[in-house]
Amino acid sequence: MHMLIIKELREEAQLTQKQLAEKLSTVQRNVSNWENGVTEPDLTTVAAIADFFGVTIDELFGREKTANTVFNTADAALTYAIKRLTPAQKASLENLIKAFSLNR
Repeated sequence: MHMLIIKELREEAQLTQKQLAEKLSTVQRNVSNWENGVTEPDLTTVAAIADFFGVTIDELFGREKTANTVFNTADAALTYAIKRLTPAQKASLENLIKAFSLNR
């Protein structure tokens, strides 16, 4: 498995290995090992990495981006943050977005 794309995505998102490890509930050494090809993440972690960065698993493996890929790294980070909000926080965010939309 060739996982060097993890490093590219991490650097594009301006995250350190430690920060990415924290977001994935792992340790910095694991991220370093993945980026350097020493070890490979398990399938669950591969999916979590792809979800976090808003890429497909194919893209994570360095395959061509598909036409359906619309998220960039900033979108992925935002999506990741939104998924972790409480229902009340999501409702507040939705109201804020509606307020911005009305001010166009």
